[in-house]
Amino acid sequence: MKRTIPFEKYEATGNDFIILDFFEFEWIDLNDTNLIKKMCDRHFGIGADGLIALCPEPGIDFKMNYFNSDGKPSSFCGNGSRASVRYMQSKQGKNNFSFAAFDGMHESYVKDQLVSVKMKDINGFEATPEGSLIQSGSPHLIREVINPWEFEVNEKGRALRKKFDPEGVNVNFIEIMREVLRIATYERGVEAETLACGTGITASAYYAAVKADSNGFFKQAIESKGGPLEVQMDIEGLHAINIWLTGPANQVFSGFYRLY
Repeated sequence: MKRTIPFEKYEATGNDFIILDFFEFEWIDLNDTNLIKKMCDRHFGIGADGLIALCPEPGIDFKMNYFNSDGKPSSFCGNGSRASVRYMQSKQGKNNFSFAAFDGMHESYVKDQLVSVKMKDINGFEATPEGSLIQSGSPHLIREVINPWEFEVNEKGRALRKKFDPEGVNVNFIEIMREVLRIATYERGVEAETLACGTGITASAYYAAVKADSNGFFKQAIESKGGPLEVQMDIEGLHAINIWLTGPANQVFSGFYRLY
């Protein structure tokens, strides 16, 4: 007998996600890598950069379980968390949330149609021959280039990602301009360039703050191919706290997926 499951499709600056609401029912087996991969497939499934299962969690608003489009569980997803908060706002009608993710607890809020998520502190970086390696909830490599939007992101990103196998790394090509930081990101697990990456944007803003030798409050405007974002933080030396990632997140469509 065929069975259908309800889903929501959300995007956060072009980073797109399938959202499953496990508050109602455990719709799929989250260990079924092949099913999640098929649902994320852009030709034979719904199509998405990743799948998010939102689950009840005692004492907080929800728990976010995130899977890359390869079907495997992944580390923290900044834009996925913003999409999740936007979805929960549509269901619960409030603007402030606390939730758990791969890397622990997070605070978030919605204001003026923008979603802000508090990221984990960043306590330094590792200089490598390939670039600056920064942990911002997920591992990110930062490389400065001229005009990253015209750069060979997939070719160069794939080669750099493999240098950090078996787990790999996300690769960010950035240009720090006078008033904005422009970025293009190759994401592991998706194994391609995405229109935006929240943790990559956060890591890149931190890189810019350190390069500018900033101390105190720091704010960085970001241009991704998926749209504008902003990162704010308090930084002293290499230690950044109170890091907030802010940008739009919206529903694209909803539907039912047929399981065979």
